[in-house]
Amino acid sequence: MKLNVDSPIKQQEIIDLLEAQEKPTYKYLGHPNNMRTQLQFEVDNIDEGSDVAAYTKNLIKSQPYGKSIVFRVLEDGKLW
Repeated sequence: MKLNVDSPIKQQEIIDLLEAQEKPTYKYLGHPNNMRTQLQFEVDNIDEGSDVAAYTKNLIKSQPYGKSIVFRVLEDGKLW
C-alpha cells in the first residue's frame, strides 16, 4: 500500500525514521505529483487489520520533534 506523509519540515528525519522500521517496512518513493511537502512511501509487511496511518502518526509523534511539527499521514488516494 502507498502512504503519504505531509510535512514541510523534518522530511529527511521522517524518511530515515520510517525506512529504518522492520515491520511494517517503508520504502521512500519521492514526492507525489511534485508536491514538495508530501513524502510518499510503499508500505509492506503489514499485520492483518492494522491501521498503518495511525501507527505511522504515533511513530512520528514519539520522536523529539514529533510534538512540535505539523504533519498529516494518509493512505494514498484518500482526501486530506
